[in-house]
Amino acid sequence: MAERAIDRKPLTFAEAAALDPEQFPGELDAGEWVQMTRSTWRHGELMLKVGLLLARYAEQHPGWSVAVGDPGTKLHHGPDVLRGPDVAMVRAERRPTGRGEAGWLDGAPDLAVEIAGDAQPLANLLKKGMEYLAAGAAMVWVIEPDAEKVVVLTPPDHVRVLGTGETLEGSEALPGLRVEVMSLFG
Repeated sequence: MAERAIDRKPLTFAEAAALDPEQFPGELDAGEWVQMTRSTWRHGELMLKVGLLLARYAEQHPGWSVAVGDPGTKLHHGPDVLRGPDVAMVRAERRPTGRGEAGWLDGAPDLAVEIAGDAQPLANLLKKGMEYLAAGAAMVWVIEPDAEKVVVLTPPDHVRVLGTGETLEGSEALPGLRVEVMSLFG
């Protein structure tokens, strides 16, 4: 079933949900299954660091839910677009609780975080970032570990690049959040 489903175009959310994520990790891009590779250890460490940082924020500001490790987000229906940000944060009332397709977020997270690396170059992640914004995200962080920079995207199409001497702020999306960019890479 899985291989035949991947060969079909366009693939639907339901067909993508039936795939074994261990055998076929990936995303759905306008109905086409895009297989992903495993992330590096450094990528995983950074994903955890950002996830913990946002989890602390959520503890201090109740009403938020944070997920790491490519949680499914359904950005567009027909053709279906399914993304898996490295870290996602949503208002708790939007947190999906089901299994399979029912466990994927309908729409963009309030904050999507993507980390550039071997498997996903910066240009691809900036494109995804704009997709998150178009689907309703309030903010997107694209982290570039090699350059030690964070690209912050906000609606409608504002782009700001922050380096290690600067502070990443949640602005209106996450009031009170302040992170020294340098702390992400130490």
